[in-house]
Amino acid sequence: MNRISYILVLFVGIITCLSFIPHAFMGMQAVIEHINKGEIQPVAADGMQEIWLYSSIMMLLSGIWMLFLAKPIQRGNHWARIQLLLIGIGLVVFGLGCVYISKEIDAMIAFAVQGLLLVLATTLFFKKQNHE
Repeated sequence: MNRISYILVLFVGIITCLSFIPHAFMGMQAVIEHINKGEIQPVAADGMQEIWLYSSIMMLLSGIWMLFLAKPIQRGNHWARIQLLLIGIGLVVFGLGCVYISKEIDAMIAFAVQGLLLVLATTLFFKKQNHE
């Protein structure tokens, strides 16, 4: 019923799950290197690692949750739609917020693009479940 929405949610979910790998492993290594170089003050070092670990785990869990919601989206489930719309809006706000903070368009804009795909999947391409 919602083939395009289903494909978009699957795509973003898979990309998010796969993004966990470099984020968790290469990203954490980069954080540790910055700590070792003294670029992150010792008082903030533990917190920075904890935040990075948390964001990596949440990235993976968000991607998995998107994959769980893909089938209900295909069937036109309203509650799956609301959940993914909120995740999509959150990703758009985060991506654009990062652009605003850094004052440049960098890799963080990918979050806004992923969020936009989820918003499109839950609005423009979404058809409600048939309650016959």
